[in-house]
Amino acid sequence: MTKEDWEYAEEVLKNPFEFVTLQCDEYKLELCLQRISTYKMAIFFYVNGYFKGEWFKDCEERRRFFKRTERSILTREDKKKFRKMSKKKQAELHDKCFYETYTPYWTSFRSLKKHLIENNEKIELLSKEH
Repeated sequence: MTKEDWEYAEEVLKNPFEFVTLQCDEYKLELCLQRISTYKMAIFFYVNGYFKGEWFKDCEERRRFFKRTERSILTREDKKKFRKMSKKKQAELHDKCFYETYTPYWTSFRSLKKHLIENNEKIELLSKEH
């Protein structure tokens, strides 16, 4: 995609319920700004016209399109102690102290764009109409 295509997509996604359609490798990705709470909006996605709950399991769609976040179970004091540990010890304890969550929407266009570029080889804009 060109810089102008990304700017066009970002501009369209400022308006609720208007779609931007992208071709990400073999997937047709539709993006739309929708409400997630009373005063918050986010960019939701549909892959090949669908959103499936089974994508919350480990699969290609989750890797390519979901927002991954790493969370900690440590308290503030424990995080300070963890940071003072050696890198080797941190690596050993990492899986016990942190877990991943996957969100089916994005609150930042910039983050979404970065994720799509990193996880898809070819991206092209399919829709150019408002």
